[in-house]
Amino acid sequence: MAAASVFAAAGAQAAPTVGQCMELTTGIKFSKNNGDAQVNVEESFEGKKQKGTQLILDGGVLLATSYQDIRDGQVFLTGAIHYNEDGTVRSKNVYTPQSAIPANMRPGQEVRVQFTDTQISTHYPLAGLSDKITTSTRTDKRDFSITFLGWERLELGGRRFPDACKFELHDVGGKSKGKSGEYVWYAQGYGVIMMDKLDRDGDVQPAYRIALTNIISAP
Repeated sequence: MAAASVFAAAGAQAAPTVGQCMELTTGIKFSKNNGDAQVNVEESFEGKKQKGTQLILDGGVLLATSYQDIRDGQVFLTGAIHYNEDGTVRSKNVYTPQSAIPANMRPGQEVRVQFTDTQISTHYPLAGLSDKITTSTRTDKRDFSITFLGWERLELGGRRFPDACKFELHDVGGKSKGKSGEYVWYAQGYGVIMMDKLDRDGDVQPAYRIALTNIISAP
């Protein structure tokens, strides 16, 4: 499915920074080996134009859009919207500005990302029980460890990605056990093109790999 090697060729063209790796090109769309699709968009979130990634489930149902904002030397993960099957908003998550990583991380550098996640859920009327749309708000503290492992060459969906940025993520503040977490690869313009799950011993679980398989559009 994928071939990878550490990108360290002397004299090669300069690899992208973490910030450049995480940039999204609007209109890029690709399918993945689990049948889902990913689409990059630009739209308003919290009153500001932001780049985002839509996750479309196998079958064409829009599940969620995750937003980010790259500025002032940092990559801000700003929030997400989750949808019902009919396209109405089920919930909106807004992250505090601390949800940022440096755009110029060095290979091997680890950062702790601690932020507040405020979720606003929308509750729609149930037949015979209510005729009002109501909302509820919940606030949670998030705590992640993110390590930039460097660049790798990948070949996915018939395309070569010579310098994808590889990260190791651990949910320090959640219910994760041991060394469980994820490896995530970003490619400039595309966003996340591959993801591996790590078990509690830190070992990769091949059966859970999610990766780009077919590029549908690439403006």
